[in-house]
Amino acid sequence: MGCDTKSPTQKLEEKSRAQNFELISMDRLEKEAIADLPISPKTALMDMRQVMQRADSDSVKVKTLKSMASLWYANGQPLISGHYAEKVAEIEQTPEAWNIAGTTYSIAMQQSAPESNEKEHAVNKSRQVLENALSMSPENINTKINLALTYVEAPLEDNPMKGVLMLVGLNKEHPENTSVLFQLGRLSIQTGQFDKAVARLTKVVELRPTFLEAHCLLAEAYKGQGQTQLAKKELDICNKNI
Repeated sequence: MGCDTKSPTQKLEEKSRAQNFELISMDRLEKEAIADLPISPKTALMDMRQVMQRADSDSVKVKTLKSMASLWYANGQPLISGHYAEKVAEIEQTPEAWNIAGTTYSIAMQQSAPESNEKEHAVNKSRQVLENALSMSPENINTKINLALTYVEAPLEDNPMKGVLMLVGLNKEHPENTSVLFQLGRLSIQTGQFDKAVARLTKVVELRPTFLEAHCLLAEAYKGQGQTQLAKKELDICNKNI
């Protein structure tokens, strides 16, 4: 009998998430991945599973789950790693734990094949757990940046600029935050807006002279402008720090 207060975007996201979770079986993905593991990590994983079966305290469970997440990440399976990092967060219930799970899922999102169920699962999961982190720590700018980047990397069909606008909004609120400026500079290069990229990345290296990746991107932005000498100068700084 009540009014539906959800926006079309929220409805679309919820529908996509529900459909996606039905298509993804983490048990199946993990079984397939176990078959490809080398002997040493496979044995270690079996031992961890036995520890989990006997675990009688949250501290033991968390320690073991963290080890499982690390093992899968080290063996090139960030989606499975994120699954276990999320289990840690469900027990610990801290913004830090949710952030770790969110960034791990974000890495899985970037590495998964385009248009795959795995990618869509990683996208939805990363947003879900990062929103959990924000609910506990609403002013955490790094979480806000990471959440915005999920919309940049996987834009919504009906609102493709959402991620960029989130970053622009953060820049207005925090004009000297180098992480926000860096991401906006990176996106400016991707869209060929080299003047904007130079302005943003120049500010980054002024505020954080040792920010290696910013110097590397600034070299690329100067090159896009045709300023070869300035590009060489920044590239030299970039290469010296590698």
